[in-house]
Amino acid sequence: MFTGIIKETGLIKSIKKKAGLWQIGVSVNKLFSDIDKGDSVSVNGVCLTAVDKKQNLVFFDVVKTTLETTNLKRLRISSLVNLEPALRAGDKISGHFVLGHVDCELNIKSISNKGEYFSMAAGYDRKFSSYLVDKGSIAIDGISLTIQELRSSFFAVSIIPYTFEHTNLKTKHAGEWVNAEFDYLLKRR
Repeated sequence: MFTGIIKETGLIKSIKKKAGLWQIGVSVNKLFSDIDKGDSVSVNGVCLTAVDKKQNLVFFDVVKTTLETTNLKRLRISSLVNLEPALRAGDKISGHFVLGHVDCELNIKSISNKGEYFSMAAGYDRKFSSYLVDKGSIAIDGISLTIQELRSSFFAVSIIPYTFEHTNLKTKHAGEWVNAEFDYLLKRR
């Protein structure tokens, strides 16, 4: 389980395509000593298991079904990814509960600088409309965000400059895809 508070971003340094899975190598600095083989780590909001680590790289296997349903299939060498280690007993919960089980990919309609904050709008399939509520939580590429505007075919989130600069959102543009995990509590009702 995660909280949607990104602890570090990492660069994709290697992608090995094997039968039925990819193995990605991610550069990790601050978190490197905290991640052991077998640990769960959120990579762009996807719960992955660390399978190896060497120098400053952590390696993750990504199976075919995960590639099919997430934006990890769009990764290239030097792609920037969001990283969050799994929640541990005693950690503060600053965002919301994020499981790392991505529901879908969403297409970014716009990202704009509003001066004191950034706004990102994304379209969504109406089958997910019951999981979206005004001022409700959503995880976008693993980032805990709050829906600020909700329409029948898109929603918008406001992003503070700190979050924008310390996540992969600073590299995103209209037309790109992000992972979305809807609020677990809304899916349970």
